Amino acid sequence: MFRSFFLVLIIAHVFGDFYFQSNKLTEKKQKSYRFVLVHSLIYFVVLCICIIPFWAKSLFITILVLAAAHLITDSCKLTWYKRHEHNYITYFVDQVIHVGCIAAVSAYLTYNDYMLSILPVLDDLLTKVIGESEKFFLWVGLILLILKPANVTIKQLTERFKPNGDTENSTENAGALIGLLERLIAILLISIGQYAAIALVLTAKSVARYNKISESKQFAEYYLLGTLASLLYAVLAYFLFF
Repeated sequence: MFRSFFLVLIIAHVFGDFYFQSNKLTEKKQKSYRFVLVHSLIYFVVLCICIIPFWAKSLFITILVLAAAHLITDSCKLTWYKRHEHNYITYFVDQVIHVGCIAAVSAYLTYNDYMLSILPVLDDLLTKVIGESEKFFLWVGLILLILKPANVTIKQLTERFKPNGDTENSTENAGALIGLLERLIAILLISIGQYAAIALVLTAKSVARYNKISESKQFAEYYLLGTLASLLYAVLAYFLFF
């Protein structure tokens, strides 16, 4: 049951902290407490919406706790930003704290024998349409996790290794889309047991960047780091859900 609570709350967190938080709001949060409050309110509302299919009193109390913890964490971040520059360490520490809070409340719910189940009406509908409602939510959660959160995480990790002068927006956008497709293909191949085929995806990606890789050692290292991070993210996300 711990895993069920954890995955549901992770999906809700991903929605609230990534998909319903724009880049502009992220920047404003680093300068004004008002926007920290705005984000925390959005986060709470999104969590409320996300738990509707699993509605239970225990979950509602849980998201109140998580929203409060989120507000406290972001408030501490704002204080930090006033004295220090934003960097990848801040991002990862922030996410570790959020995930840690989710793990803690999931453990509490499990320890106290709370149960989690899909609303009967929705469960019947999904069972009739796709055969198994649980797998539907697992796949939705997995795909959500490897899209925007993955792009943000990998960018935070690799940004400081980016070659000087490589600042073309078109290249960045194309790279993010290629990484997204790479992760989607990787999890599909893993799901059908075709692990060796992942090498073909990596080969095709390398061929497209062969000239830059061969001409610049710095770009080659940056490219390899991004590719391996993207693939590792996809593999870990898949085994988290399945």
